[in-house]
Amino acid sequence: MTMELRHCCCQDNYTVGFRVLHPPGGWAQLSHRKSSCSSLPNRLASVKFDSLRLVHNNKHFLSQIRIESKLITHASFSFSIGNGVSPIEDIDNPNEVVSDGALGGSIEMTGQILLKNMEEFSDDLGEYLDELRSLQKSVENLIEAGDRVNAKALVKANYKSLLEQLDQGNGGLEHAAMLDTLIQLNLMLHDGDAVHQMLKQMKNILANIGVHEPYLDAFLEHVGNVYLLLGNKEEALYCYNRSVAVQESLSGENSPELVGSLLALAGVYTEPEEREKGKAIYNRIIHILEGSKGEACEELGAPLLHLGYISLEENNPEEAEVHIRRALNIAEQNKGKGGSIGVATCGLARIKYAKGDHDKAAELYHSGLDILRKSGLWATGDIALESVKMEAAEFFSVVGRTKEAQDLWEEVLHEKERSIGVNSPRLVVHLQNLATSYAQDGKFERCEPLLRRSLKLLTTSLGPTAPQVSIPLEFLATTLHHLGQNLEAESLARQCLNIREKNFPDDHLLIGEASNILASVLHANSRNDEALNLAWRALHIKEKHLGKNNKQLAFVLDLLLDIMDDLGKTKEVKPVLDRLDALLGGSSMIAP
Repeated sequence: MTMELRHCCCQDNYTVGFRVLHPPGGWAQLSHRKSSCSSLPNRLASVKFDSLRLVHNNKHFLSQIRIESKLITHASFSFSIGNGVSPIEDIDNPNEVVSDGALGGSIEMTGQILLKNMEEFSDDLGEYLDELRSLQKSVENLIEAGDRVNAKALVKANYKSLLEQLDQGNGGLEHAAMLDTLIQLNLMLHDGDAVHQMLKQMKNILANIGVHEPYLDAFLEHVGNVYLLLGNKEEALYCYNRSVAVQESLSGENSPELVGSLLALAGVYTEPEEREKGKAIYNRIIHILEGSKGEACEELGAPLLHLGYISLEENNPEEAEVHIRRALNIAEQNKGKGGSIGVATCGLARIKYAKGDHDKAAELYHSGLDILRKSGLWATGDIALESVKMEAAEFFSVVGRTKEAQDLWEEVLHEKERSIGVNSPRLVVHLQNLATSYAQDGKFERCEPLLRRSLKLLTTSLGPTAPQVSIPLEFLATTLHHLGQNLEAESLARQCLNIREKNFPDDHLLIGEASNILASVLHANSRNDEALNLAWRALHIKEKHLGKNNKQLAFVLDLLLDIMDDLGKTKEVKPVLDRLDALLGGSSMIAP
């Protein structure tokens, strides 16, 4: 059993950032025979609900041009707009667990610093930024309460006010700040058309702002983050490269002010064929920091860890250990301010895991997590630390230490509940991670309440027909099937399939998965004619996407044999059984 833990910025249709990919297990066994194969997703999906904030290099001041009209921060409208929910992009592969803060740590935390410095420069500006935050909070509250109509109306009314200003020829950085907030809110509302339209307007504003205008580099970097979130690497690279160029023109090519934007730029290069570009940028960052702040400056930790993780992806654990041990040594020399010793220790644990030393890896994870607990940052909501906890929980899950994994998943969930509230849709990924861990132990009775809660949060936030809702529907149907509650499982499995049929092509792999699940439940309910048709459909779709010799097909073939047996289709059994035996190397436990 293998585990993939990726710590570079990775592109996903909904989230950019840390990904923790689940190993096979847990949801796999819709057990009607003894086959160990599975057709169900062995990884979870999440939707990113975190709002994006500005990034900052802590050196400029914002222009004092004011937008004359006040922000509209009340949701008392006599009109309404449609509340249909559509995703920003189709889900190509939702079977991935993503930390809900993925874009995360750097954007959210440095954004707060940016706003603070801007407020210190101008009381007038501070008042305006307070209004922006008030608008954002109002919309977030409406979304979490399920009132998407008024949330959209509130965003639309403020956008109309902004357009009036732009039509008058205004277009300064303060207008960009307003537009940036509206982009964030439309991302939360999954209004892809509005986001793309506003990004074009943002580009036009920034294109007409001179290099020496304050915070131009920060806005460019943030717009790049949004483009990356939407899967547009070309536009993201343009924004990041322009941000770097702006800073180079202001501070020089070896200025430490470049580090933030260079880290963002390196994070775009996540594909195997792009690793050398990413490594070159991380090495440039190291050269800049060593030359300006010395060979033991704490900021070296981030690029060194990234280089270590890239080396792991290249199956070079020895080189990875060199980078990560240096990061750990630097953190220890600096007395681990900010929990850096704990993070680096957990990085070293990954090395030991890659080398097959699971006991040492577990020891290092426990040590690193203990250091983080004592750092004062454990329960602060720091996204980077949260990702380390999730990585450690995944490790314990993979190596079969499920109790330790479950303890960590529970801890992360409870911390998130305290920081964002018990009704936030951002809890969904954490609920599903914990449920997956219980499923791995066969504790399906403990999965059920977690998945019901996950389904309710997503349905309230996105609407009952959003494609993302099909994920908890699928998992809950599977869990209820294991618990013998097949009538409700059938209803949920039908909802899952119906949602996917309305949102994806007929031969999409997700439709194949949903067809397989519903076929299994229908078979348990003795509705074998419909089950047989769905099982064949699932097989054909999976063959197209996975290939005819993929062992994942064994589960569907096994199900087909069960259904045929019950229907008395004895003449059709042998070719299916022969194929199953061939896939499993003659190890099929199915009787002829």
